[in-house]
Amino acid sequence: MSQFQRRTAFLKKALAVTVAGLMVTSVHAASDKDEIKQLREEVQALKALIQQQQQVQQNQQVQIEQSRRAAVVVATPTQVTAVAAPVASSASPLASLKSKMGANVKLYGSVRADAEYQFKGGDGMFNRINAVELNGDSEFNKDRFYSTVTTSRVGLDFVAPVQGADVGGKIELDFRGGSNSDTVRIRHAYMTYNNWLVGQTTSSFLSGDTQPEMLDFNAALGIGTFRTPMVRYSDKINATTSYAVGLEQGDNANRLPTATAKVSHKFNGDQGLITARALIQEARLRTPNEVKDANGKVITPANKNNDQTEFSWGVAAGAKYKFTDQISVTADYTHLKGDKTYLLYDKDMAFNTSKSDLELIDQDAVSVGATYRFNPQWRTNLGYGAIFYDKQAKGQNDKLQQGWLNVMYNPIQPVTLGAEYVYGERSLTTSNDIDRVGRDSRIGVMAKYDF
Repeated sequence: MSQFQRRTAFLKKALAVTVAGLMVTSVHAASDKDEIKQLREEVQALKALIQQQQQVQQNQQVQIEQSRRAAVVVATPTQVTAVAAPVASSASPLASLKSKMGANVKLYGSVRADAEYQFKGGDGMFNRINAVELNGDSEFNKDRFYSTVTTSRVGLDFVAPVQGADVGGKIELDFRGGSNSDTVRIRHAYMTYNNWLVGQTTSSFLSGDTQPEMLDFNAALGIGTFRTPMVRYSDKINATTSYAVGLEQGDNANRLPTATAKVSHKFNGDQGLITARALIQEARLRTPNEVKDANGKVITPANKNNDQTEFSWGVAAGAKYKFTDQISVTADYTHLKGDKTYLLYDKDMAFNTSKSDLELIDQDAVSVGATYRFNPQWRTNLGYGAIFYDKQAKGQNDKLQQGWLNVMYNPIQPVTLGAEYVYGERSLTTSNDIDRVGRDSRIGVMAKYDF
């Protein structure tokens, strides 16, 4: 029973006792009219007090009912809209996924499908600008259709509950491994401890932030996507400047790891970014005891060294700037001497093997791009990339270049649809000093769901 109810019951009992007293008093003292009048006034006062208490109770009930209705009804001057009361939904088991050691686990990834029509180009899907058919060839790769879902990926991020330390890790897989690009492949697999990283991830010599956006899964010409085992230390100099230094696995023939360094600086808020990178390594060329020419004849020269090394190095710089919410641009430049791993499409482009002594090849790579956002759902990208080789042997690529235009559409946040046209060329000089050119012309479409 509430305090109010107890108080009301007490007043009712008091009224009953008073009435009874009046009756007794009226029998034994009927002549005393003044006393009777006083008792009647007291009874009226008690009745008024009970009515007042009842009114207060009614007002409280009305307020409670109004508060309850306000929780489920939204009123406007023109309409009243009923709002359903929230229903508790069962959380996904993955939202609170824990590892055996108690680490918090976040699942992510994407389901992606690609299709491509190739008017002319290389033998296979996606960007193969370094090996497109040359003019005068059989045109075996002309007018071909490709499709695949092997570009889908899945990953797990781990954060360990360790006091006084920042401990975590990542595992990410896709299905572009193997000689046919159709088996499971490790993209990232590393652990972090405070500022240290140990494992495989994208090289510090590369900069994904200053690369133009391209739909093609093999990525744009003039950049790199090399993921390699490493030990890396990274930290911030201040709120806008960070750096990373490390030792990475370069070419497997090298006897020592590659040393890399990277500095990134943000400016004008988050609108601008510039980055500078460098690497040094020992480039190594090992040849068999017998070297054969194109006809299979043994041509091992007397001065041919079967194990040669040279100092290899590289520098790079990139920038990204967002002029408005609609327009942003990127630019990146790389110079490498004697390397065949870090940039795309430079395999077997590190050494001039036509020389008896080891001679390193210089490479200059550039990429530029511009993005225009029509609205939060639609955007388009225009890009250009190129690699120029110096001191290249006859019959090897002298220059690779390509341009592309794409359109991306996000009907809802996790879904991306895209279409892209790519045109590219490669050129080389034959042993007969004849310039030959190969052309690449493709249209690709893509549908992706991020989870």
